[in-house]
Amino acid sequence: MKFQDLVNLYEEGRYEDCLSELEVFLVLNPQDIPALLLKANVLKELDYQISEEDNNELSLNDFQEVITIYKTILEIEPNHEAALFGLLETTRFFYKDLDYDEYSSYIERLSVHEDELENVCRFSADLNYLHEKYAESIRNINELLAIYEVLYAHDRISKCALLTESVLFKAMILRENLNQHQQALAEFKKYKHDILSNNVLLYLDIGQLALEYHDYEMIGWAGVKAVLYGNEDPEVDAEIFKYYERVMDLLNGGLENKQCIYFAIMVQRNFREELGLDLSDPLIEAKRYIDLYPDWFIPYHFAGTYILEGGNYDEALPYLAKAVELEGFSITIHRYILTYYHVHKELPEILNWPEDGPIDYFNSGCEFSEFENSIGSPVLDMPLLNYRLQFFKRSYLGFKAYFHENKFEANYFINSQLMSMCCNNYALALSSKRKYDEVIDICKEGLTYSRFWELYNTLADAYFEKGDYEDALINYHELLDESFKEFDLPNYLRISAYVTKCEFKLGYIKEAEERLKTISQEYDELIHSADYASYDEEDLFVTRQAYMEIQNARFDLINHRGDSETLKDWQKELENKPDDASNWYMLMQNYFQLEQYDQCIACANNYQATKPIQEMALIDYRKLHYLRGKSYYLLGNYAAALQDLLVAYDSTKSTLVEEESYGDFHLILIHVVRAYFHLRDWENVIRISQESQEMYANENWEEDDDWIEMMLMSAEASFERSDQETAKQKIQAILKLFPKHEKALEKKKAWGSGWLGWLKK
Repeated sequence: MKFQDLVNLYEEGRYEDCLSELEVFLVLNPQDIPALLLKANVLKELDYQISEEDNNELSLNDFQEVITIYKTILEIEPNHEAALFGLLETTRFFYKDLDYDEYSSYIERLSVHEDELENVCRFSADLNYLHEKYAESIRNINELLAIYEVLYAHDRISKCALLTESVLFKAMILRENLNQHQQALAEFKKYKHDILSNNVLLYLDIGQLALEYHDYEMIGWAGVKAVLYGNEDPEVDAEIFKYYERVMDLLNGGLENKQCIYFAIMVQRNFREELGLDLSDPLIEAKRYIDLYPDWFIPYHFAGTYILEGGNYDEALPYLAKAVELEGFSITIHRYILTYYHVHKELPEILNWPEDGPIDYFNSGCEFSEFENSIGSPVLDMPLLNYRLQFFKRSYLGFKAYFHENKFEANYFINSQLMSMCCNNYALALSSKRKYDEVIDICKEGLTYSRFWELYNTLADAYFEKGDYEDALINYHELLDESFKEFDLPNYLRISAYVTKCEFKLGYIKEAEERLKTISQEYDELIHSADYASYDEEDLFVTRQAYMEIQNARFDLINHRGDSETLKDWQKELENKPDDASNWYMLMQNYFQLEQYDQCIACANNYQATKPIQEMALIDYRKLHYLRGKSYYLLGNYAAALQDLLVAYDSTKSTLVEEESYGDFHLILIHVVRAYFHLRDWENVIRISQESQEMYANENWEEDDDWIEMMLMSAEASFERSDQETAKQKIQAILKLFPKHEKALEKKKAWGSGWLGWLKK
């Protein structure tokens, strides 16, 4: 058997088979170092298996054959790196029972390999400690700490985990072996930024040490950390309460330390019921601390929070506003926005966003998203989106700074998956602003942290919106497998609908039609299934969105045929699903295309009646009012037309700066002007026409038929308002660019009095 075959057996976990074949191989090749190393690894794996099965700890005797193999290799090649490392790693927990000088020599030989410096320090620290050479062990740990700072400078999680392990080791030696408790506290204080542990008892132990030496900042810091990771084990929480009582004794005795006060507030906040407190008790405490520290945001934040949780928005608002003014947490911003909206029925302007941790901004953004969904409407969508974008942008930048710049204290809850989720939420907010290139970059970055399925979807959607259908299709196909279908059928159907749309855009009509047929059938099966009856509101929303995308795909394919059966197809869909708002939306568009404006208006009314406004996408909201308004206009009902067109106008205008594009705004403008013109509202004709002119100038658009029509209506309005001078100037502006324009020439002739004199000015 070839050596690679032996390696394959090992990697497949077939250790017994591998060992049998190795014995044969080594008879023929007794000094083959790779084979000897492989045998040592196999024997260790078998030892670990036996230990797990028998639930027994391994002893030094269990590894004797492995140790012999490593020493055999070192006789062949004295400085063999893998053999030295294997020997030292295998025996590191048994150094006390081994010869100090012998193993010191192995470590020294390993040190000739430059890439083993970290392991050399680690092995040296263990060897010296187990042989009671504590000063030497601490020196090794100090070297190790310095190595970690450099070696893992851009790998925060690994760095913090390794630093924590070494700091705890060093502190143990200082306290238990050298009786240097104050120096141990100094070590914890020095490395508190990077201590990565969710062990509540560890933080309470540090706090007890800080109490011993009256280090109040560390007392409060340790307490806050314990609260952060507590509230799960009653016995552990009981230890937090004991610690809390000691800190409260200090505070009640006159101690004024913000970190200790913050800890006390956090305990009262997180363990109110366990402590037997009424809601009024921590509120009274918070107000007491406001009197003590009127320029400190924390008591204002908690006072506002307690009042808010009591349901009194008016009373909570001043406290939360003051907390935001003084700095606040990221969650303070969310609660302030929520409270301000409930009190004033409008959204506030946030002038100052606090510096807060990435996980805090992420959680605040998620909470804000729930609030956004509860009050969302096409009118509020953009300002709400701007808030959400700020939460997740700051979270995203914070995570980057955390992982790569060592910013913010270590947090056990922060991991790569959370960063990936943050990238997705940030990318979704950017998608709503149509910043698709940024979305693609953020999604790709997020995928380097974790292969998060929503990121593939968001990435594919961005490619789709950009018109890069091939790239979109590649990323959608990353998601379309049976396991995903079983896991989340509504999203599977929605993504399948996008695949259908991509196939259509790329000219794969037959494939698109077959896929549409399949997913339509799967959708029908879903909504008639027992599972569907148990869906919560979120599941129902995703299902409705899936059907809307299926309808959009159907719209592309039906309209592509361009035959007389198009309308019948939509009417059939409506008969099958009379309560589905998307059918009315599609019929509205279809009737408008067929110039059946009465029917378009009726379908628009039905769509509006069956689709909750908070679930209506902004583009659909605008199209509803634009198509209905234009239909009213074409039927001669100018007042009704203006009412709808102004909704589309206001909605679009409010987001022009945010969307950084005028889009189809000029089409809305011209129909608004036409409606005003027919209603003889000359002042508004002039106002909107001027707005259109400014848009043409800002965008550097070439003057076209729409521009001419707008100028003619504006000139007519000026004339009707007896401002003949301005009216003639507007006609002159048209004739300067289009000297043979008939209507402009007609106006010139009709308003001929004084024309030549005016032209000479």
